[in-house]
Amino acid sequence: MWKAIYIVANQAQADKLCGSLTEEGFLARVKSVSCEEDTAFEIQVPEAEAEDAQTVISNMGVEF
Repeated sequence: MWKAIYIVANQAQADKLCGSLTEEGFLARVKSVSCEEDTAFEIQVPEAEAEDAQTVISNMGVEF
C-alpha cells in the first residue's frame, strides 16, 4: 500500500522531490489530488518505507 509523505503545490516540485527520493533508493511516485479549483501533488512511497523516506526529506532541508 502506498502512503503520502509530502504534499507540494506544483508538478515541477513533485518531480524534483520524487527524483531525489529515487536517487536515495526509494520507490516513489507522484499523485495529483484536486479539490475544486486547487491541485496539489502527493509524494507517495510504499508504507514500509514511509518513515525512512520522511527522515530523508527532513534531512534534505526541503524548501519550496
